[in-house]
Amino acid sequence: MRYDKIFIIAILLRGMLSVTVREGRILTTIFLIVVGSGLSTALYLYFIVDKYSLLHYWDAVSHLVAARKLVDWGENPGFGQIGTVWMPLPHFLLLPFAIIDPLFTTGFAGLAVSLPALALTSIYLYKIVRGFGISNIVAVPAYAAFVGALLYASNPNILYLGITSMTEAPFVLFFVAAAYYFQSWYQNTGKLRNLLLCSIFLSFATLCRYESWFLPLFLIIVAGVSVARDKYPDTKKILVILVSLLSLSSITFWLAWNQYHYGDPFEFSNTEYYSASWYAQNRPFRELLFLQPMNVLSVYGITALMMYGPYLLVAAAIGYHTLRKAHIRREKIILLFLALPPLFTLISLLIGIGEMSLWFNSRFMILLSPLIILMTCIFLAKRYGSARKWQLAAVIGGLFIWQLAMPAFSAVITLADAKGGYSVKENLLAIETGQALKSLYDDGKIMILTGSGLEQRVMVTSGIALSNFDEIISHSTWKPSFREPWLYDKWLVITSRPGSDATDTTTYWLDRMDELESHYTTVYENEYYKIMVLR
Repeated sequence: MRYDKIFIIAILLRGMLSVTVREGRILTTIFLIVVGSGLSTALYLYFIVDKYSLLHYWDAVSHLVAARKLVDWGENPGFGQIGTVWMPLPHFLLLPFAIIDPLFTTGFAGLAVSLPALALTSIYLYKIVRGFGISNIVAVPAYAAFVGALLYASNPNILYLGITSMTEAPFVLFFVAAAYYFQSWYQNTGKLRNLLLCSIFLSFATLCRYESWFLPLFLIIVAGVSVARDKYPDTKKILVILVSLLSLSSITFWLAWNQYHYGDPFEFSNTEYYSASWYAQNRPFRELLFLQPMNVLSVYGITALMMYGPYLLVAAAIGYHTLRKAHIRREKIILLFLALPPLFTLISLLIGIGEMSLWFNSRFMILLSPLIILMTCIFLAKRYGSARKWQLAAVIGGLFIWQLAMPAFSAVITLADAKGGYSVKENLLAIETGQALKSLYDDGKIMILTGSGLEQRVMVTSGIALSNFDEIISHSTWKPSFREPWLYDKWLVITSRPGSDATDTTTYWLDRMDELESHYTTVYENEYYKIMVLR
């Protein structure tokens, strides 16, 4: 039975990527190794380290809640919960798993999306590397592409992102898939199918994260140049341009959505409390980076060194040097394609709408990984012609040993970043409050006065259906329940340390605690939180 399943996976991968039987087996091996590694890592973290390991990122919790709110929310669940700021596609991908309580409360719902995405990204990286020719080498050898695929997925920093509900893993999948089909189309512009698939995957990527928003414009420009340069029939010229324009579909949708629901097509870029620009302007990291290119490059470079290690970066640098000397101008355009999302990150840091400080937001560094992996594979391919097998094995072994030993000698910075936010006192006490609410709750509505980030911790930890919560934040003062909660809500959770989006509403009731206590009695209390129930 187990071999039947492996055979089915191989058939599916062959169908997706049009590969030979031998290559199908290689891709199946990559897929199974990555999924097995990710699943075993997640189980180790959950059972041995901390049962909330997959939920350490605040955003991981928020993405799960955002996904479940599409069907489980007290106030108009459905498309109205798509919101702004966060792109909606990751939440729709999470939805089938987030509605399953054990997966939702443990974070394994995120693994169900991100881990297959990580495995498929490794496969597409293998295909990109195999399709890349250098000098007198027809193609990078299969062993180098195989090593590159596993180097990507086995990086502990990337692997952690690949088992959580963060948006990086699905985004990188769509980005790298688009890069593969772009490469395939550019090498043979007669195949419109590859251009169509590139546009489709780009539309998916642009509906995941904003870092890909440069790419459709790049594709349209390249398609336009191709039409002007190559001798196409007029009908095909039109088709090439139309197919490339399809890559803009998700951006167009998102701008239209924001205009329709918020009256501003760029609402996502300046929303108070939630947009990246608002956070950047209200936290200290911006002062170090805003219009200071040397500081930006220093922070970015150090973070890259911490995430990938010197050995891999040196190998990639040698690979790049090899590529610069090769006479393959047409092939090099894929490098520019892969470089655009990291370039977007650098620009956002420089103009003050992005944040990074060593391991804080180190997850952004995953966007650089496809470029690093490709350069490293070129380095290995060059070594293949000049080194003995034992020397080559030593180089490859060194790359893996350094990477896999990283947790023993330095921090896994994406996990450290997640733990940094998770370990703040307000968050830890929110988890305790959620656990207490789980044991106390019987029925009825729950007013929660904490701010969205903390309330989501309470929600996920409690395991109570989201439709039973009455969220009160700064934009909720229109609700009748805000003024007279005892008429609507049986339970009330309040904190003395609310998030920024609930400071005014929470303070309103903290100043009127005597009135609340005339209707509610306190059944649980810790240093920052109270759980109250109607008398």
